[in-house]
Amino acid sequence: MGKLETRVVRVPKWATFILLVLTSAAMVALVWLLSGRAYVKNDHPLLETATRIMRYRQLTPDAILAGLMPVIANFLFFVPWGFLTFVAVDRPDRPRSATYAITCFAGIVFAMGVALWQYSLPTRVTTFADTVTNGFGTLAGATLGHLRKRIRVRFKT
Repeated sequence: MGKLETRVVRVPKWATFILLVLTSAAMVALVWLLSGRAYVKNDHPLLETATRIMRYRQLTPDAILAGLMPVIANFLFFVPWGFLTFVAVDRPDRPRSATYAITCFAGIVFAMGVALWQYSLPTRVTTFADTVTNGFGTLAGATLGHLRKRIRVRFKT
C-alpha cells in the first residue's frame, strides 16, 4: 500500500471574485430583509452591557450573552467576506501586510456603506459603531485566508 495522494483543488481568481460579489450581495440582501423585522438600539451592545454591570453589580450569564450577541453576530457576519477578499487580492509579489491592509480597509468601507445605506430603510439593523466589530471580523477572515496555505485538511476515505 502506498501513501494517499493529496488532491489540490485550484480555484481561479475570477471564481473567487464571483464568490465575493455573491457574498456581498447576500449580506446586503440579508440586511434589507431584516429591515423592518429587526431593529438596532441607539446604545452599542458593549456599552449597554457595561452600564448594566455597573448599575446592578451582577448579571446572569444569559444576560451577558444576550448583550454580546449583536457584537458576536457582527463579527461572524464579516469573517467569510474577509476571507474571500484576502484570497481575491492576495498576490505573490504583494507583501502580506499590504494584503491585510487592503482587505481590512475594504471591509470597513463596505460596512460603513451598508450602515449609511440603512439610514434610508424603515428601521436600521446595524449602526456605524458596528463597523468596528465588522472590521475585526474582516481581519479574522483575512487571517483565515492567510492560514489557508499553511493548513492541510485531509479526510480519510
